[in-house]
Amino acid sequence: MSLWKWKDVELEVDMFDVNFQEKYEKAFEKMGITEKELQLTGTLTDFSKNYCRMFFRLFDDIFGEGTSDKLFHGKMNIREVEDCYDSFLECCKKETEYYLKKVATRTKKYKTKSKK
Repeated sequence: MSLWKWKDVELEVDMFDVNFQEKYEKAFEKMGITEKELQLTGTLTDFSKNYCRMFFRLFDDIFGEGTSDKLFHGKMNIREVEDCYDSFLECCKKETEYYLKKVATRTKKYKTKSKK
């Protein structure tokens, strides 16, 4: 388990936990659909609002309703949202790499024992 910190908010990222994995996967599936539906037509403001809302929904779906309010305090700023998203993905990447390394080490350990 890792603690991901964005400004004054700390959230638990646990890629070992099946419940977290399910929330994470479903949230990204949902985001993929929303991203496809995101229209580049209309005003820049409309696009920017919908783009920010897509990330707000992602964080709320993973960590619970209201998380995006804690992270962004109601502010819709594409740069801020993308920086936060990048920080989150980096934390998830590190957690996943650690998880995969642990599984590989354990698997190798038991495969070696079973060959003897």
